[in-house]
Amino acid sequence: MTLWCPVWLAKVKKSPSEGQRTDRNEECHLSNSEPSKRYQKYTKKQIDASSWKPVTLRRPFLLGIVGVTLAFIALLEYLSRRSRRDGGIAFTKGQFSPAVSFAYQNLPATIAVLYSILWSWVDLDTKRLEPYFQLSRPEGADRTDSLALSYPFDFMAYAPLKALRRRHVAQPFLCSGCLILFYRHWAVVFAGTSTMLILSGVTPLVGAVFARSVVTVEHLATATTSAALIPLRDQRLAMNTDFMMTAYGIVWLGQAMPGFVTPQGFFEPFRMDMKQEAELLNATWKARTKLYGTSLNCRAANIRNESTGFSYSNGKDCTTEAGSTPVELDTGSQFGCLYIGYEMDQHADYSLSDMGCPSPSNQHQFLAVWGQSLGGDRVTNVSAAFCEPTYWTQEVNATVTVPSMNVTEISPLGPRITLPDGLFNRTAFEYGIGTGAQAISERADISETTNIVDQKSQVAKFGLLGTVTNMVGFALGLNPTDLTDFADPTILAASFENAHKLLHALAMRQLMSSNAIEVQSRQGTISGKISAITTVRPFAIVVEVLLGLVVTLILALMTYTCRRPSQLCNNPASLIDVIAIAADDDENFDSTDETGPEASRSRFRLVNGRICLSRPHVASHVPNCGNSSADARPSLTESEVENSKSLARPIAMSMTVACIFLLTLLLALTTVIALTIYAKKHDGLPVPSNHTAVNKLVLNYVLVMFATVLEPFWLLLNRQLCVLQPFEELRQANAPASRSLKLKYTSLPPQMNIWNAFRAKHYVLGAVCAIGLSANLLAISLNGLLQIEFFPMADQTYLPRRYEEIFAQNQVRIKSGSDYQYVAKANLSDGVSLPPWTTSETFFVPFDVKAKSKYGSVGSIQASTRGFSIRPKCERAKFNDTALVTGRPNSFFTEQRTPSGGTVFCGGAATPFGGQNNTNAALEVLVQLQPVDLTKSDTPAIEAVFDLNATEEETRTCRSIVVAGFLRANLTVSINDAKTDNSKEAPTPEIQRINSLSSLWMMCKSSIATAPYKVTVVPSGHVESYVAIGPELKDPVDSFSNGTSPTSLIISATWVLARGQDTIPYWHNDTFVDTWFAYFIKHLSNSTMFVDPEQPVPVFEQVVPYVEDLYARLFAIVLSLNQGWLAEAKPVSTIPGVLFVSSQRVFVSRPMFVITVVLLVANMAVAILHWTRRPKKMLPTMPYTIGSILAMIHASGLKREARNQEDWKKDWKFGYGRFVGTDGKPHVGIERRPFVQPLDT
Repeated sequence: MTLWCPVWLAKVKKSPSEGQRTDRNEECHLSNSEPSKRYQKYTKKQIDASSWKPVTLRRPFLLGIVGVTLAFIALLEYLSRRSRRDGGIAFTKGQFSPAVSFAYQNLPATIAVLYSILWSWVDLDTKRLEPYFQLSRPEGADRTDSLALSYPFDFMAYAPLKALRRRHVAQPFLCSGCLILFYRHWAVVFAGTSTMLILSGVTPLVGAVFARSVVTVEHLATATTSAALIPLRDQRLAMNTDFMMTAYGIVWLGQAMPGFVTPQGFFEPFRMDMKQEAELLNATWKARTKLYGTSLNCRAANIRNESTGFSYSNGKDCTTEAGSTPVELDTGSQFGCLYIGYEMDQHADYSLSDMGCPSPSNQHQFLAVWGQSLGGDRVTNVSAAFCEPTYWTQEVNATVTVPSMNVTEISPLGPRITLPDGLFNRTAFEYGIGTGAQAISERADISETTNIVDQKSQVAKFGLLGTVTNMVGFALGLNPTDLTDFADPTILAASFENAHKLLHALAMRQLMSSNAIEVQSRQGTISGKISAITTVRPFAIVVEVLLGLVVTLILALMTYTCRRPSQLCNNPASLIDVIAIAADDDENFDSTDETGPEASRSRFRLVNGRICLSRPHVASHVPNCGNSSADARPSLTESEVENSKSLARPIAMSMTVACIFLLTLLLALTTVIALTIYAKKHDGLPVPSNHTAVNKLVLNYVLVMFATVLEPFWLLLNRQLCVLQPFEELRQANAPASRSLKLKYTSLPPQMNIWNAFRAKHYVLGAVCAIGLSANLLAISLNGLLQIEFFPMADQTYLPRRYEEIFAQNQVRIKSGSDYQYVAKANLSDGVSLPPWTTSETFFVPFDVKAKSKYGSVGSIQASTRGFSIRPKCERAKFNDTALVTGRPNSFFTEQRTPSGGTVFCGGAATPFGGQNNTNAALEVLVQLQPVDLTKSDTPAIEAVFDLNATEEETRTCRSIVVAGFLRANLTVSINDAKTDNSKEAPTPEIQRINSLSSLWMMCKSSIATAPYKVTVVPSGHVESYVAIGPELKDPVDSFSNGTSPTSLIISATWVLARGQDTIPYWHNDTFVDTWFAYFIKHLSNSTMFVDPEQPVPVFEQVVPYVEDLYARLFAIVLSLNQGWLAEAKPVSTIPGVLFVSSQRVFVSRPMFVITVVLLVANMAVAILHWTRRPKKMLPTMPYTIGSILAMIHASGLKREARNQEDWKKDWKFGYGRFVGTDGKPHVGIERRPFVQPLDT
């Protein structure tokens, strides 16, 4: 094989005579160091600073692009690191602003598109000027590497591969055995590869780098103690029984734990000095704090069944008896349970101090006793345990939710330390939970002075009947097990320990005050979920790597190009510029039509802006490069002109490609529209994956890739049209130079030819240029077309009924107890949600909410059901105030009409207690009326006045009415014995004189209302929203059967409204209230004006809305706690419903959809315009190369005239057609009028 050795790699020892062959060892000698130095010297000598190069290939411009690219990399890396450090780049609790949404959805793609447009100019100049750089080499270039190059018109992905495969030797002489270094078109490789990386990598991927997601963020913050224990001397007075009411709500009503309270203990409250949590979802605080807890040290009691009863011993100094049976068993009760504390009080039936254990060593012990009876006094199981509590504190790290302050996580930081004496008043606490009373009584509202929390209805479900002490009820509620398990003293002790811990935690919370704190600050953290813009790290890394490769390739291109010699004097941007480069008066250019071996071995050089032909001196030294397109026949024969099959047209302009392209666009348009319709009909599209990277790949990269593939095709069409546009003008042989030979479309990227094309009235070309630019806009719109959002999916289903919409019990019997008042109290004062299926005025018939959805976890359920409400109507009334104050029974007598048309006299009992001597006092009264016998109106006792022989109709009529009154008085009484603490009843003094007396009375009647509703509830049954979907009916007979009626429900509501534990009305000279009615009015109005004795009686119009609100609220609560009044549903009865699932779905952005559809339709319209107005066939070969252009002026007089364009006349016209050349032969090519004849004639 014959090899060629570049001259700069060879060290010639002896210069042989011309044509003389020499031994290759003598001809050249490889040097390891000299070639590099000789090459550097050689290139520096050849590079002329005045030689022309485009600005895009000069060092400042390329360095500028490198700087911009490095800035992109740095910015992207900074944002990625910030996203990983902070959990995101931008955050919001709701929706991002349009500017921020555009910034992360469309701005990256927009920047990438602008960057690609900028780089496409460099790529175009690199490819179109590569032939001239090859010709500028000192040794020149053969036809294949110069005149036949057509890189700008190659498909974008193929150009760098083609340049990499092309090779030629450095010097045209034989150098056997030398190291061979082939030249490749490295500039095209560098620029073309960069273009592919930018268009197929950076542009589609950069839109997938940023995503919106819900992230968990964490910030450092300063934590400070917000409350601390009040001094020990104040704790006995502050520890009222309100914390036991709170415990009732937690144990029996599902009330959430108060802030910093857990079943294990109470945490010293703290706060964070930071406002970021306002922007977080599910925000949490974490800081070091103290945990206050308690533990019980219990031991099984020694039980002896003696003749006098059972005795219990702790094995030390305490032996006590608890009656003849182990527990006091109520009639009909199978089980009994006692909590016996140490302290004695009038509210406690048992105490260790009064039952044989007075020693101070037993002061903090209690006895828990359980027994099971088979009837009468026969006892089968007895268990008992003595327990003594210890109180401790521990340093912990606590995590609490904001704003509820519920503790979710605990991390111990140290051991438990016994709580020092003088910090917590354990005696007052144990007195309260043992007796149910406050150690020191003080005046307060009814909720804070209730001694025994009424738990009868709750513990009855365990088989324990009658009144139980507070601790027994809570022990059962916190340990919902079979009572027979209490036969094990360990289980019995554990149950009371759980109750003891909860009550201790709630009591500690009650003893906290912000005024008692000492400033203690420490470092904590705020964390939570927030909607954030994050970076998808895998895509960010890929984009950074791609941009890094682009920087490397740009630097390589700059180094390579800036060192290359250029013999161009100006920009070969138009046909006439190319012609002028090759024009000469000698025969050098005429030799380009030579054929045979000589032509194939010819080499060309560009010298001072002119192409010269260099012939070889030694034939054996010329490489055989083969024929090239530059050797094509320069002109057509007459027969070939008539035969269009011999004429050339780009493949991309064929109708086959047109059909494929239009079908692709139509398919894309149809897909976008179909996805939009489907998403609208089905509430979005399914999310492709749970992984963000996969979602971005599918929803962004794939779509943008379509646009990035579309752009190179339009770019190819555009460049082909740009090069053919001058020939379209020349085809009529009557085109001025400014519209043909001097057009410079091929030297600019398509985006920069839009204005020039429209100004030259080349509308088809202008449209193609514009639509090529729109491909970049299409990439931006497709990047933001599909967006992932959280959406409540609606899953249609059928829900089983739980009840029929009818009350069907033989007799509506309201449950005894104070549950209704406790529920209302927890809702109004503690903010606890109302019971399931209940709003402040309506109860809804429940349906089954256990259905599951195929879309995920159910967030809420919606169905149509019937709602029941009470519609109270209160009117002013007038009663005998003096009779009420003096205790006479006829104070509330009123005549009412029965439904059948008869009359009945109704009255009520409301004897006030207490008295305030010569002091302004207030009284709130609410009574349920009863039928009365007027013949007994003088009877002192009001109960004796009630008509026991009244008919059921008369009884229902009266009991469905309530009377409410607000009084103000100044009385002179015989005994000034005011009620001060609600712990006992005050005596009723004799009224000696009424100094002043005023009142407001109202009488309230009600009706039942029902209507169909569309109700939305959460899986627990709590109502989220509701709306009536039908007319409201009053007292509907169809909703009642089996002896029930609307009146029976009304009577139940009035009974609840009028009663309550310790609801006897008392005169009071303060704003504390003793009845539940007054308590609720006080909290509903959020004011004390209606119960303040210093204020006048309330105005009817002001207070009546609160009375009616309370009536409706309690009615809904009554129905919610007595759902058994409804008839059971049939087994197969269902109702249509909707399951709402908060799920991530893919939605089509409407603005991006409109832009995408408009752009795709525009693409189709321009494509149709292009292929219907495409240039006609008229050229023997496409004018993509220098050789093909020069072949069209072979033998044309234009060769010589091109050298002196300044001498051209303005009226000269040019054309492409038939002419007689300077050689006297007919040709087809470019010539000036009148020497050329159009091909169409």
